[in-house]
Amino acid sequence: MAKRRGSPLPRDLILSCTGRDVPSEAAQKAVRAICKHYGGQMVYVPLTKEDGISAGSLRGVIADAVGDLYAEKILARIMALYGAMQVYIPMEKNAFRETIALEIYERYRGGRGNGPSMNDLAREYGISTDHAFRLWRVGQREKVEASTPYLPFPELGENINPG
Repeated sequence: MAKRRGSPLPRDLILSCTGRDVPSEAAQKAVRAICKHYGGQMVYVPLTKEDGISAGSLRGVIADAVGDLYAEKILARIMALYGAMQVYIPMEKNAFRETIALEIYERYRGGRGNGPSMNDLAREYGISTDHAFRLWRVGQREKVEASTPYLPFPELGENINPG
């Protein structure tokens, strides 16, 4: 059996936050921002206290990524799903490995001067240059023979939650 990488939490969050009033792209940006900010630690998600410290911090991170309009809706769904619980938030570089690999592949131009260098990309994503090159190869392979849909099925996500 193949080793499964990552946590299902980001995928579940994206799918549960996506609906008629929150597009899939906004949900993906919000969850990615949460993983980038809180990655690698346990976070308490309040159940109802929307003006508390934990909820305010989460709202701020989400609002920075997608704006205030979507932040309220996404936070309400996260609180409804995971309220009164501590959840482990995986690191962005682990939870969005394939997405980051595709981004690195699309942005790196082989050091020809018309794009960021691999060192700059590695610094931006908080990984080593060697790991960035490995991800570039993963992105190249994914671009040529897409083995998995781009995270997580955005074409289906728009109609998953009607309300």
